[in-house]
Amino acid sequence: MSTTIQTVTLSSKGHFGRNVPPKAFGELLRAIPDAIRLSVRMAFESRSRATGKLPKWLAPASDIRFLDHGGHDETFLHFEVPRLGDAAAEIYRQQELWPTRPDPEDTGFDLLGDVISDVAASDVDSERFDRPLLRQIERFSRGLNGTFQRLAFPGNRFSQAQPVVINSAVIGAASKLCHGTPEPQQTRVAGKLDMIRSSTNTFAIKLKDGQDIHGVLNEGKIADFKGLLEQNVLVLGKAVYRPSGKLLRIDADHVSAAAEWDQFFSTIPKPKRSRFDLRGVLREQQHKNGMTAVFGKWPGNETDEQIAAALREMS
Repeated sequence: MSTTIQTVTLSSKGHFGRNVPPKAFGELLRAIPDAIRLSVRMAFESRSRATGKLPKWLAPASDIRFLDHGGHDETFLHFEVPRLGDAAAEIYRQQELWPTRPDPEDTGFDLLGDVISDVAASDVDSERFDRPLLRQIERFSRGLNGTFQRLAFPGNRFSQAQPVVINSAVIGAASKLCHGTPEPQQTRVAGKLDMIRSSTNTFAIKLKDGQDIHGVLNEGKIADFKGLLEQNVLVLGKAVYRPSGKLLRIDADHVSAAAEWDQFFSTIPKPKRSRFDLRGVLREQQHKNGMTAVFGKWPGNETDEQIAAALREMS
């Protein structure tokens, strides 16, 4: 398998070089491979996490190995990483009908870099992240917590002069995008089954107005439905949205031949409501006493990182 060496640079006011504080250093060594694994899956399946058995290609495609670290001022981390074209060869061998595959020369760091670029730009229409991946980006705050201030790395599309950068601004942008993403909701959508890709269990349907919707079959094999290609189908599942409110994908539980009356559902499902705005509640609390501004509004599913980011913004 073709591999390459990837160097990550950590910057700190303490100029630690090789002599790093173990806690923050350890948090980053945990965060990096997790973020890469979710970024790789997102690039191929349009989802970063799912229940059930992991696809066979995911482990080798996201298998990064920490080699060593060094430096005299900044801290350099050296990883051995596989090229995707070799690590996920079964995917690249399949005929491409839906041109979304990464460059085969890319590594997981390149895909993470693409994600960070869209997060840093606060791209609410990006197809490169979903809520679990945004939460993973937030977890870099456990290592970039004042001990280290900045993590950077180059790649195929990112030069040494303009590397990918993860810092407090990027983490804050990820938190804001995560908060702004509507909740997934159950839906049914009818359209022509336009594409299936067995290696990633993904598919696309074309609505009667010409718009394309991408989806992933949660259980079973999408190849079992190849007899329905170019036919009208009904997809039952969960609509997953981007921060803008536009549809990102459908996590499908069932695909079947559509009846004539199912064409009523040949529209893109709209999100029912926005997600809970923690920052808005905290702003309101500034003008009210204690729990008055929060009671009855807080759903209780915010992460520690999201709460901390919101409180920092309000301070």
